[in-house]
Amino acid sequence: MAVVYMRKLEQEPDSYDSKFTALTKGVNLEVREWILDKIGRSKSILEVGCGTGSLASQMALKGNNVKAIDINFQMINYAMQNYPSDLKEGSLLYQTGSFSNMPVEANSQDLVVSTFMLSELRPFEQQIFLRNAWKVLKSSGRLLIAAEFVPNGFWNLIFKIKRWRYKKKLRRLKLRSTFLLKWFFNYIEPIGFKTKAKEEWKHGTIQALELIKFDEKETNEPGFYQPNPKRFKGIISQLRIYRCIYTGQIDLVPIDPGIYKSGNPTESSPIIVTANYEFTYIKVMRDLKGIDAWVICVDSNGINVWCAARGNDFGNNQLIEAVEATGLERLTEKKTLILPQLSAGGVVIPELQKKSKNFPFRVVYGPVWSKDLPEFLENRPARKPDRMKLAKFTLKHRFRGFITHTTFLLRKIFILPLISLLFVFLILNSLNISTKLWWVGELLFWIVASNFIITFLFPVANFTRRFIIKGIFFGTLNVFILGIISYFFHNSIIFTLWNISFFFWVSFFSTMSLSGYTMATSPSEIQEEYPIFGILNKVILTISLISLVIGIVFL
Repeated sequence: MAVVYMRKLEQEPDSYDSKFTALTKGVNLEVREWILDKIGRSKSILEVGCGTGSLASQMALKGNNVKAIDINFQMINYAMQNYPSDLKEGSLLYQTGSFSNMPVEANSQDLVVSTFMLSELRPFEQQIFLRNAWKVLKSSGRLLIAAEFVPNGFWNLIFKIKRWRYKKKLRRLKLRSTFLLKWFFNYIEPIGFKTKAKEEWKHGTIQALELIKFDEKETNEPGFYQPNPKRFKGIISQLRIYRCIYTGQIDLVPIDPGIYKSGNPTESSPIIVTANYEFTYIKVMRDLKGIDAWVICVDSNGINVWCAARGNDFGNNQLIEAVEATGLERLTEKKTLILPQLSAGGVVIPELQKKSKNFPFRVVYGPVWSKDLPEFLENRPARKPDRMKLAKFTLKHRFRGFITHTTFLLRKIFILPLISLLFVFLILNSLNISTKLWWVGELLFWIVASNFIITFLFPVANFTRRFIIKGIFFGTLNVFILGIISYFFHNSIIFTLWNISFFFWVSFFSTMSLSGYTMATSPSEIQEEYPIFGILNKVILTISLISLVIGIVFL
């Protein structure tokens, strides 16, 4: 789990090497020796992501001409301060740079080296890195890489547990997580490399690869990777949809980003752009009903279009890298990309040409719902009807939202406290200290009932866009409705009064959480409300927990 924590270490160049060695338990040093044994001497070498320059300096000391780049200026500055004083043969040059713009001529390098950088790159970026490395390598040049991979079998479980722990640390440090090399081995041959050697450490968690450049077509251009067709019909696909909808959507559910085919598309077929969220892919492919079209799944990190666009996972950067990595332009004469309407929160069309001057496509927004794609493609309306532009939170959507959001809250927030309380009351019950085991079930009922009230009566709160006010409104409504139900169950006004603050809190908290499931506001508005919400939430929660304990213990 080394690279997950690297982002924190990269802020401290002075201690980076020692802390990273401790983190990998010395495996990084073994990786370094493996690479040094492979490179030989009198070679032109480009190292991408050189960090503190410790490997670059050793490669240069072996008599090689090394150019080492890193996007982090602090690392380059540190490396230059520690330039080897005893360098006699070869050369060493440090400079800022990245995988997307390698500062060397095409076909000029004997080797490209990169260690523990790939996990910092998203899948499309990994493909772009491989293609750019291919371009700068000489014929039969070699690419030496080391990275953290997902192991197989039992060790995969251990890896996931460790990754979960480190990701929690990253969240506390407000750092983004790294990316799993889930499909990397699929990219190697289509882009133009063959694997010559491989070494593994820690049960395959860390691997080093020696890849050789080849060009069977003699086009002097690397190839493009295209994922295999993915099933979107049948029982298994339907179960995958249910898994996405009815388990709270707190897990990322990505498919391999890239170009997929609906029907048998040609150079003149339309180009549909969507997210690489599995449910979204299945729904779009089903709704196209075999229409000949190219379907581009951008790397939204396995998040649906609406949430990805709100969270900077479906925006200009993702669209630009999708076009570059897939080589879409070579497959089609069409110059228009049809994006989902709900991606407009992330994709800013006027900024596309500023970010990528050679962006070859025009962008238009299609309908909100993929079910309207066939009509949209047939008629190409100059002005879309409102039903294609507006996403309404209908009763059907609210029912789905109720199940999804309630499951989300149970899995993410409430399940561990409820299980802990269950064990406590089981022990107290076995010791004949308390017979109030039923209270855990009642808590669960209150949580579910509160979310039912919010989602099904949500339109009643349309008098305001502010979710704090909506939360206060539903909190008050919840006190009234659950208060009556509680009194009916227990026939005790005092017991009900002790629970009123919890009735209010669970609805207040759930309403704010529901903001990501509706289209009733914008991310910027929600962010403005969070500071005040955070204070109110802590105060109300503290009061409600105290009153709950008093109510259950003394009554």
